[in-house]
Amino acid sequence: MSPVPRTRRRPDGSPSARALLFTVLGEYVRYPGRDRVWSVTVVAALGALGVEETTARRTVTRLVHEGWLTAEPQGRYTQLVLTARLMRLLRRWTERLRRATEDTPWHGEFPVLLLRLANEHRPVRAELEERLTFEGFGPLGRGAWLAADPGGKEAVRETLAELGVAERAVLLASRVELPDVPALFGQVWDLDAVRPLHEEFMARFEGLRPATDEEAFVVRTQLVHAWRLTFHRDPRLPSRFLPAGWPGLAATALFVRNWLEWHEAAERYWDGLWPVRP
Repeated sequence: MSPVPRTRRRPDGSPSARALLFTVLGEYVRYPGRDRVWSVTVVAALGALGVEETTARRTVTRLVHEGWLTAEPQGRYTQLVLTARLMRLLRRWTERLRRATEDTPWHGEFPVLLLRLANEHRPVRAELEERLTFEGFGPLGRGAWLAADPGGKEAVRETLAELGVAERAVLLASRVELPDVPALFGQVWDLDAVRPLHEEFMARFEGLRPATDEEAFVVRTQLVHAWRLTFHRDPRLPSRFLPAGWPGLAATALFVRNWLEWHEAAERYWDGLWPVRP
């Protein structure tokens, strides 16, 4: 099994071609309800994002070899089809993105995952922990993981099954007296370490006004990519438990506003990259 694609970065800190390609496929193929795209369209899209053509083609080939895509020649062009495995992954990313634009509900309960991994499961431990973190779970200690956001439970169940450790895990719903909740959350997550992510996001994307469709495509793709990065650190606590002046609230409003403003122009540019419709 190939691991879930990590958000790799270039030495200068910018996203890798691989990471950008997953974002493009999620935002412009899977999100609108498609399951296929022309290879030349993907290469041209990555070109607009600053990726050289040879690197883009090599990245596409690698994803085909790893089983994320299949390639189907169609006359002069090659059609890339998203595999069921990639569709599942992108669906989870989309669901997580959607939940991150809403206030996490609080009903007095939160999910707790108990894990009892044996030595033979060590190879999947790092991947499992990365996926748990992405879904908003944080380590409580001794194989226990806690989440403030209940929306990731189904994705976690799928992950446990995919990694072959479902029988080693128990997912519970737990209740804590309200006065004790902030202290408990403080044991699991360090919000002071998360704060700079939102501040940097706002500094980067506030006030941008793309002048062309291509610029709108580039900044919208970068916006979604950067927004997804915050999921790896921010548990999205319910607003009632956030510190005063929490920048995540302003960052969320900025993401939604920019995404809506840039959507139409970005889609126009993307549509122009299609040589023919499949």
